[in-house]
Amino acid sequence: MKLTDNQIKAVEENTGLQPVPEDNPAMGQLKENFGEHTFYVDDRGLYVLETAPDDPQQEHATAVQVAQWTDENMTALQPHEPKATDAIIKITSEGESNGGGEPQQ
Repeated sequence: MKLTDNQIKAVEENTGLQPVPEDNPAMGQLKENFGEHTFYVDDRGLYVLETAPDDPQQEHATAVQVAQWTDENMTALQPHEPKATDAIIKITSEGESNGGGEPQQ
């Protein structure tokens, strides 16, 4: 899912995670391989966020790993089948509601 600016801000406030910047040279290839998403990386790999179907207010999302680093220097990613993690991330700020509509994609 492609997060809104408010959702990106909420993720940062709740986790400290920073998204891969839109002007990153790899963004074109990421979108080509994985679609329109807001991407996050850590020392294990590349992630996107997906809301759960049982969260009608779409206030939380699950981190889904879509690629892992091929080496310890983190220079290349190897795509794999999406793997949902146990990480549940709040994607709304206090007092903010997504209105229960469809998530942006």
